[in-house]
Amino acid sequence: MNKKSYFIISILLVFGLCICAGCSAGQGQKYTREDLDNLAEIKIYSAEDHELIKTISDEEQLYQYNQCMLFEDSDIEERQDELEKDLDEAKEQYDLISYKYPVARFGGKELEKNTTITLYENTNIVKMTVAEESIKSLSIPEEFLIFYYELSEEEINFFRSLAE
Repeated sequence: MNKKSYFIISILLVFGLCICAGCSAGQGQKYTREDLDNLAEIKIYSAEDHELIKTISDEEQLYQYNQCMLFEDSDIEERQDELEKDLDEAKEQYDLISYKYPVARFGGKELEKNTTITLYENTNIVKMTVAEESIKSLSIPEEFLIFYYELSEEEINFFRSLAE
């Protein structure tokens, strides 16, 4: 082989190593803001006295929280009154308040309240309240920002585990 062949092979080898190094370089970073849906932290309060129990900013827990927030129930709209009625006698246990990063790149860097999930004792039903300030384009009455969901045992246990 001549020098030209060695030169081309070495360039291809270096190029291949650069590609492999580039792929592995991003593996140290777990999640992006998009993966977390711009979620910055979760504050957990005791519902009884509204005392702060814990603040969560760990990316893995935030990601798992987002995955549990994908409530899928085809008849959820029809069941809102029924689920709300089932909570009449239930005692509130925890409030999980999620905060997101502000959308604006300039100005205030204070986190914005996104949602509040209220857990109740001895039930799998939760109340989710969307924060008015998270909807920037129009004003929506509060009764249209409250939703009730019935969760699986696994989901409700995950939410409770965040508080413990």
